[in-house]
Amino acid sequence: MTMTDRSRRGHFALISNPLSQRNRRGMEAIEAVLDDLPGIDHYKLGDVAEMPDILRHLAADGTRVVALNGGDGTVQAGLTHILEDRPFESPPAIAILPRGMTNMTAADVGLTGRPGSALRKLHRGLAGDGPEPAIRNRHVLRLENAAGFPPQRGMFFGAAAIVQAIELCRDRVHSLGLEAALANGVTLLGLLANWLFRGAEGSVLRGENVSIRIDGEVRPEAERLLVLATTLDRLVLGSRPFWNDDREPLRFTAIDYPPDHLFRRAGKLLYGGPERALPAGYRSCGAGRVELDMTCRFTLDGQLYDPEPGKPVILSAADRLDFLRI
Repeated sequence: MTMTDRSRRGHFALISNPLSQRNRRGMEAIEAVLDDLPGIDHYKLGDVAEMPDILRHLAADGTRVVALNGGDGTVQAGLTHILEDRPFESPPAIAILPRGMTNMTAADVGLTGRPGSALRKLHRGLAGDGPEPAIRNRHVLRLENAAGFPPQRGMFFGAAAIVQAIELCRDRVHSLGLEAALANGVTLLGLLANWLFRGAEGSVLRGENVSIRIDGEVRPEAERLLVLATTLDRLVLGSRPFWNDDREPLRFTAIDYPPDHLFRRAGKLLYGGPERALPAGYRSCGAGRVELDMTCRFTLDGQLYDPEPGKPVILSAADRLDFLRI
């Protein structure tokens, strides 16, 4: 079935979060573009809590393509309600208009170019008046046992240094007004330089105790500098800090603390090939289910959570969705 068939000659729904970083200054321009494009149902969120009702309405209307206009948090909320509430008989294709601060999910599976141009190309492609969008089918991560929350969906999980880096970026870098890629680069280079000149004892990064079980196999308890799991192909700055994934749905990486020669090995860690020849404290593999016993905070697509006391954080990725890229 082509995307033209699925989308009823260009019809799709756009859910916008006006409070996302770039939408605070750009919603009027997007709405002006929408005025020229027939067949697009536009919904503006007053609160992300409105997402379930909107999705139920779209499911009842037979909508086959849902575009999410916002940051990683808006996308994460949409994925959660689509896959946990199951309002659609068959999940819609997802298009992501990157309008947040980091936009890591959109960088891998979202729309490209300026927002107005991206919406026009998507509309033409779905209507059969231009190139069809490419379909990128991806597993979607499921996270259980975040304190105070039902199971959540997303594309990237991180703990220990990743949470510390997010907090540092928000506190010190985002206030500079830099674009997302530049802000991420400044943060990463600053952390590596800090490690190079001050070492583990003087670094702003610290280890966290995390016990790991991967598909039932227990890994030795240790302090971890970094723990991540993702279903994306590339992360910030195009990095790929995972290897040996064995075609499993989750790409999982953990680095022990303190790491062996972190600065020297950073290039291979972030951009190396399938065989990276890293020391034993650098571990990466594919996984179907990961259980983490920890007390430290963690992130799912940029949103911060605490673990449910006494329960492991459980990661899996059985479900898949189609993402449109054009």
